Formats: sequence, structure tokens, C-alpha cells
Amino acid sequence: MSRWSAVRAIVMSIATVAVVDVAAAQPARPVEAKVSTFAEYRGYSSRQYDGWARGSRYLTMRDGVRIAIDLYRPTRRGVVEAAPLPVLWTHTPYFRSTIVGGRLATMLDYFPWIDEILRHGYVIGAVDVRGTGASFGTTDGVFQPAEAGDAYEITEWLAAQPWSTGKIGMFGLSYLGITQLFAAGQAPPHLEAIMPEMAYFDFYDFAYPGGIFQFWSLFNWGMSTQQSSIHGALPGDFRSALARSARSAPGPFVRSRCVKVPCAPMGGGPVAPVDEDSTGQLLAAAQAEHLRGRNVFGIYQALPFRNSTGANGASAYGERSFVELTGKLGRSGVAMYHVGGWYDGFTNGTIFLHANVDGPKKLLLGPWFHTDQHGIDRVAEGLRWFDYWLKGVDNGVMNDDPIHYWTIDAPPGREWRSAKTWPLPNAVPTDFFLQPAGSLAAAAGPPGTDTYRVDLTTSLGQNNRWTGTAGGAAGPFTDYPDLAGSDAKALTYTSGPLPATVEVTGHPVVHLWMSADAPDVDLHVVLSEVSPGGRVEYVTEGQLRASHRALHQPPYRRFGLPYHRSHQDDLTPLDADPVEVALDLTATSKMFRQGHRIRLSIRGADQGNFGALGSASPPRLVIHRSAAQPSRLVLPIVR
Repeated sequence: MSRWSAVRAIVMSIATVAVVDVAAAQPARPVEAKVSTFAEYRGYSSRQYDGWARGSRYLTMRDGVRIAIDLYRPTRRGVVEAAPLPVLWTHTPYFRSTIVGGRLATMLDYFPWIDEILRHGYVIGAVDVRGTGASFGTTDGVFQPAEAGDAYEITEWLAAQPWSTGKIGMFGLSYLGITQLFAAGQAPPHLEAIMPEMAYFDFYDFAYPGGIFQFWSLFNWGMSTQQSSIHGALPGDFRSALARSARSAPGPFVRSRCVKVPCAPMGGGPVAPVDEDSTGQLLAAAQAEHLRGRNVFGIYQALPFRNSTGANGASAYGERSFVELTGKLGRSGVAMYHVGGWYDGFTNGTIFLHANVDGPKKLLLGPWFHTDQHGIDRVAEGLRWFDYWLKGVDNGVMNDDPIHYWTIDAPPGREWRSAKTWPLPNAVPTDFFLQPAGSLAAAAGPPGTDTYRVDLTTSLGQNNRWTGTAGGAAGPFTDYPDLAGSDAKALTYTSGPLPATVEVTGHPVVHLWMSADAPDVDLHVVLSEVSPGGRVEYVTEGQLRASHRALHQPPYRRFGLPYHRSHQDDLTPLDADPVEVALDLTATSKMFRQGHRIRLSIRGADQGNFGALGSASPPRLVIHRSAAQPSRLVLPIVR
């Protein structure tokens, strides 16, 4: 037996005696029953630590660019844990930590569930994306390929540290969710599991849904992220503020303030320098480099087609999307827990990621906007996932149904459902035909047309899924308003009162036979529920610029939904002859209530949110409806 082995044996025997003596003096505690089901977790993992200690430094990348990282290691009674632990980290352009109100606002303030997971025995890392925060370098729009290379190096550096077990995971939402997927695409040997929340699949489908430019979202996101890269001067006493925040403080600091992304950024203060930057000169030098970055709005406004090429001649959307990376992601072996929301701008992207990337995976869809998550124990579900993959805890998380989703307006206590596959096998496509007098019915009616002069002032308002995804206000405090006023400017078709509840779960599809007096029309189609009192409640929507209506085979699993390639040479103008236009709406799971009505509204604009066609006058749209030209709404109704 070696000297150290002998010492360890003596220490263990003393510890055992001490435990026995204590046990003899106190009544035995009952053993906690083990429970591990969806969002419920007990008996497998315990809160072992009461705080954390923070350190910050630069890591030098392969091209010499210095990247800022914060590290949070758990403590027990002020003593940092020396034994190796798994590591969870996040890659953010919204500042890894900031100085606000005389102290540090950390990533653990903004993700309190991660703070709790740390206390169960994890090291946490937060990294400023190159060209942002305290990191050096420049940005080139969003998700530049260099970021993925950085993620590989950071992951492997974390795995090599003496306080790391070499088991690495990632967390975060929105940009912080998307960077996880790009990291996994690099297949770092030590990246075991990720939990991307609110992530897109195809960036074109966000920048130009249906070929229509997301003007407000890209402008706001571009301006806010550009401004945040050089946000604010450091306070004169910044060193003392950082020293006061080197260890965890009791209670939340700014947890309730971050209701949108970017978080203003991270609470509204300047980014924190790394520990070695005692004067702030390194931060100033990094921010000087940031000024050479390119703004996302300017880049993508000039790239209106899915096959548009960037300044380097590469596919502007292909290299910053996952459509062409699904094979690499599947072969990486990284376990992926995709989290999305029914009111998010990336809802379909989350579903397509789960459907197209093979390997160990789960899918969670809740009744959420972009940053609003409620009705679930995030700590429990996060611990189940990461304990299994990073600590080897046999908690059965992979024995669950792989899909959990919330059905909006389901009876209380029955909102959460689970499924083995998506789309649901018992969701039956059901036709609702457009009828005279603005009605919807189960059979096609007599031949006829409806004429609609587009009102370019029509809008869903500034609190919606798109603005909420790009830094605007949308969520529990700014839900969709009553759409009755907006519908007064639209062409609407409404069912009769429902004799019983109707569950719609999946991807609604709309087929419109239409003509127009202009070569192009923007279609903004909204599915809603009308209450007996006349309130119109938003459910979901879809968009399509009519000239993009040509259908192609999708290059990925898309469940048979219409796919518009939106290449420049696919454009087909409208004329006086009716043509069929098919588009899918963002997926949902919604219980339409008994006595309420289903409504489809057709608009030609969404002012303030989407770019508009440069028409000299509002176009006149004609909807054709008959058995030969069956304009209809198709709903996936659960039987």
C-alpha cells in the first residue's frame, strides 16, 4: 500500500467512526424515495454545496484571438470543491457578466436553475462570443463559423482542467441555444450532452419566413447587439465591485429583470473585465476591435433568397443553418434535449431539429414565448438530463417518451402530454373549407369568389412571437391582445360554435386558390379562436410572398408540409388566372373550447413587423372557392 493510500484509509476510517458516532446520537433520517419522471426528480441527486466562487480569464484561440470566460466552482462553507466535477458552459454574445448597481450580475443570476444545478455538483462556465463582451475579435453577422471553432477549443480546454471530470455539457437559450448546436457540429470529443432552448433550424426561415423580410426583428436585434458590444464605461470602483462579487451572494440579484433577449444587456451595465485586466485597458482594446464588426440587419436585408451568397461567395444561409449539418450533428454522438415554445419564433425549428438529427434526443414544447418558461420544474428536468449524461446516474431519463408537450387550454392538470413520435399518429388532417359569407365548413360550398383590397396598416402589434424572439416585449406580461380590431382589416372565415372541444396538435396547412391585380401579394395567415363574447385569441400564423409559392422537395424531414425553396429563379408572378398557394402555419397544440369558433384570417401586411412590397397602391386579392378550387384550412385534429 502506498503512503497516500495508507493515509486515505486512515482518514476514511476516522470519517466512518465520526459518522457512526453522530448517527448514534441522532435519530436516523428516512431515506428519500427515488423518483425520476418528467420534471420530477428526487432521491438521485442532492444539494451538496451552499455557494460558489468565481474566476475569470482569457483563453487564446488557434488564431490568437483572446476569449473571455467566467468559471463558477461550487463551495461548501466557503471552501472550493477540489475534486473533479462535470462542467456545463454557455457561449453568449449578451455578456457573460456585467457590473450593475455596484456589484456583479452573473450568468447564475439570469439562469437561476443553473445556479441550483451548480449546487448539486457542477462547474459552470460562461463565455463571451468573439467580437462581443470582453472577448477580442469582430463579428460578421451572427453565428460566424469561427465561433464554432472556438466552441471546440473551449470544450476541450474545460475537459483538460484538473477540477473537471472531462464530461462537458452546454446550456442556454436563443443565441446561447444555437451556439450549442454549432459546437456539437464540431464533435468535440468531450462534449457529451447539450440542452438547446429556443433554437432555429434554418436561419432563412427566421430572417425571411415565406420569403418576407423580418424587418423589425432583424433591425432591433442588429442594433441592440451592436450597441451592447460597446456598452457603457466601467465604473471607477469596478475592481471593488468585482471583489465583492467573487463569491455567491444570498438571494437573487437580477433574476426577475431578464424578460427579453438581449437582456439590455444582462441587466444594463458594462461587461465585466477578466481578472487579469486590473485597469480595464484590455477591455477597451477588445471593444475597439468590436467596432469593425458587421451588423446583422445590413447583411441580411441585402440577401433576400435562400440561395443568396455572402461576401465570401459562400451560401449566406447554408453555413449558418443546420439543414446541411444534420448528418454531422447525428454522428457527433452528443445527446440533445431540444426545448421550444408554442409562441416562440423558432417553434418549427425546434421540432425540425429533433426530427432531423439522429442520436440520443428529447423534445420539450411548452406554452411559452421566447424567454417565458413556466409550468415546469427546470431544475428537476435539467438535473435528470445532465446527471444521466455527465455523471452516469441511472435515473431512467431516456426511458420516458421522447416528446413532452403542453396543450393550450386543456383542462387544468392535464396540460402536459407525451408522445413517442411527431407528428402524432392520431392527429388526423381535417378540412375546413372557405365558404360564402366568411364561413368555414366541412364540405366545399358553391362556386364563388371573395375580393379583398389589402389594408397595408394591418398589424398584429408589437408584442408577438417575432418581436419576442428578437429583443422585444412578449411573454407572460404582454400576451397577444384581442385581435378583433386587427381582424376588421382582414378577410376572415369563421366556423360555427363548436359542439364539443377540438384538440389541434401539429402543423396546420392552408390552401388558397387566388388571383390578384398585382404581380405579387404578401399573405399573412392567422389561425385564432373566437369566444362567444367576440374576443379573438391568437393561436398561430404563417406567411408567404405569393411569388415564392413554387413547391419543391425539402432537403430534410418535413412531414409532407409545403416547402418553398425561395431561390431567386423560383419566383413566379401572379396574374388574373387563379393559382393554388399552399403554406403551413407554425405548429401548435391547442384545445379549441366548446361553444367557441375557429377562425382563419387572411391579411396582406403586418405593418411594423415585416417588410412590405413596394406597391404603388394596395393590391386587390381574390380568393376562389369551389369543389374544383378548394380553398381550405387543414387542421391536425387529435381523435
